[in-house]
Amino acid sequence: MTSFLTDVLTTAGKLEKINLHEKISEIQKEITRLKYDVKDFMNDNYVEFTSKLVKDQHLVSKGEKLLEEMNALQKRIDDQVKIELSGSTKELKTLSQALKESNVMLQLSNQLLTLHECIKSVKNYQEGKRYVNAAETLCHMQAILYNSQTDLRDLDIYMAIEEEYLNLYTSFLSETSSLLHERICWTGIDEEDAKAVTLTVKNEMDDTQDLIQSLYCIDNLSSYLHSFSTTLMDHIIGPIINDDCSVYVVNEKIFTVEVLNKRKPHGYKSVLHNLELLFKFLHQHFQFTVHDDETFLKEIQPHLLERLSTSLKNDCISRITPTSSVDLKNFTPIVQAINDFQYFLVKIGFITSDQLFLSEYTMNIDKLFIKKICQDLLAKARTIMKKDLHDCIVYEPQEPLEFQEDTYDFNELKADKKLSENSFQLPKCQISTSAKETLNLARHILEEACNSSDSCTVQLFYTCRNIFEMYAGLVPEHHRILLETVPHQVAMFHNNCMYLAHHLLTLGHEYRDKLPESLHNLNLTFADQVLVLRDVGSSCLLEHMKYQKDIIVGILSHSDLSALGQTSELHPNTERAMRQCIRQLELLKTVWIDVLPMNIYCRAVGCIMNSMVEDLIIKVISVEDIPADVATELVTLFNMIVKRAPQIFPDNQKIHQHVRKWEKFLELIQVLGASLKEIEMRWDNGKGPLAREFTAAQVKQLIRALFQNTERRSNLLASIK
Repeated sequence: MTSFLTDVLTTAGKLEKINLHEKISEIQKEITRLKYDVKDFMNDNYVEFTSKLVKDQHLVSKGEKLLEEMNALQKRIDDQVKIELSGSTKELKTLSQALKESNVMLQLSNQLLTLHECIKSVKNYQEGKRYVNAAETLCHMQAILYNSQTDLRDLDIYMAIEEEYLNLYTSFLSETSSLLHERICWTGIDEEDAKAVTLTVKNEMDDTQDLIQSLYCIDNLSSYLHSFSTTLMDHIIGPIINDDCSVYVVNEKIFTVEVLNKRKPHGYKSVLHNLELLFKFLHQHFQFTVHDDETFLKEIQPHLLERLSTSLKNDCISRITPTSSVDLKNFTPIVQAINDFQYFLVKIGFITSDQLFLSEYTMNIDKLFIKKICQDLLAKARTIMKKDLHDCIVYEPQEPLEFQEDTYDFNELKADKKLSENSFQLPKCQISTSAKETLNLARHILEEACNSSDSCTVQLFYTCRNIFEMYAGLVPEHHRILLETVPHQVAMFHNNCMYLAHHLLTLGHEYRDKLPESLHNLNLTFADQVLVLRDVGSSCLLEHMKYQKDIIVGILSHSDLSALGQTSELHPNTERAMRQCIRQLELLKTVWIDVLPMNIYCRAVGCIMNSMVEDLIIKVISVEDIPADVATELVTLFNMIVKRAPQIFPDNQKIHQHVRKWEKFLELIQVLGASLKEIEMRWDNGKGPLAREFTAAQVKQLIRALFQNTERRSNLLASIK
């Protein structure tokens, strides 16, 4: 039945193909005839201009009919092709899938056999001490097991094979590392106080190279080299550079470093000699190829070079960088020794000629020289600025400049008025020795700049500027606690700032003509720093004056002056507070009078005293009732202040120049002890001394507080306007 159906379908397909061929031939003939008919029609219409509308319609109809037949034929052809292609593709897919499945099965079988052979080979290679072959085989196993394009992971046996591989890998790595530790061993690195550290190389088995290469094959060499380089740097190279030590080799196989004195380094010659001895030892015992012509020394370079370079630069060469012109001239042999050491490292293959890591120092020694000098100068300045401010000296004004008498008669051009001899002079005061040392250091730097090259001069000049900038920032912060509470420290710092600012006004001009001519067009001045220093010094003094004012106000807040009318006599706290305020001012006099310039002293103490007097006046005139006995006691207390306060100033008679409210305070005392008649006389219709110090409202308030309500008081109050 199946065979019959197949024959029928095959015959139908063949008949369809024959029918299609016949139809195509027939249509081709019709198209040819149509082509000629169209040609004739076009000639008749466009060449001979003959009108044949009927024939036109006939050709159009014939063309449309042929087009329909062509479309139908094309559809039949497409259907037939699809039927045949569908059958062929299905058959091809079936065959391809079967072939693919067979190929996958073949590959998996081959991979499993290969892994089996690898497992046996690794064990045999380990037993035969063929470590490189074992490592290569493990790498081959890894490539097969972890290939993302294989279906090996889908097998049930995959986990077991992977576990076997990992066991082999771990066992091999452990054995290789253990053997390497036996061949290259350290002593003394695990002891904190070990005096000697040794590196011993045992080459009896002659398998060190194979062990290193096997670690490279399994991609574990980098970890070992990092550990080796770290130990070498910390326990061998570090002590050679930083400590006083003895370095020697025993039996050509044991490299020993014995520390004699920690943190007491050798000179550069000994350091370079000992390092060269170390690298000779490494070159002697590790001169073998790891891979692709890369030697062991070349392989440890990435792990060691940066730390070696940093330590040599910072802990050895920086110590011998010249700090004077004489040292700079004698630095040539040192440069040669450094270069010889680098060329030795190139010769043994540790670095290349493009990696001369110390050439930055040897080729730019001039820049390093001036950089070192500037760093040392700034460090010296910082040390000076941290000294105690109370170590002081007395600064005396300089002698006024004397000018030669002009021989020419220019009297008509001369001004009649002359400046005071004290013009442009810093007044007598005390300054810290550190301030004078700072200025002397700045002058020393400028003297050096005058005898240096252009580039060095510029750096030295700006180092000098940096010193004064540092002073304005470092000193207030370093001595901050003392400057907040100790008056003497505040006065000294204020004077120091004014002293430095005073000399900075002319410091640049003093050295301008001595500096190289090429720098004369630069703005070599310190004038901009004058305002900075003055501002820092003044701000510090003003802040402390505010602190002292707060102390005075705090004392007076416990004086009970606001409760004058509540008792018939003055509270004991009032006298205690006033005497304490005077003592506080007298203490400031003791501390400041010989330290601050006299004009600054008078202004500072006068300002603080003015705050005290003003607070007393406000408290008294704000009271609503002052008993007569209390007023009498107040007069006595205030007179005590009047007696002692002027003594705080150098000239007792000029207290009113420094204390703005002093006259008002004296007038208050007059009112407290005066009668209504005397008050009226001192008011004098708003023209008397009382009217100059108090307003009408304040005077009325005092009268109401001091006197009972009588007709005379009422008349006086009415007259005060």
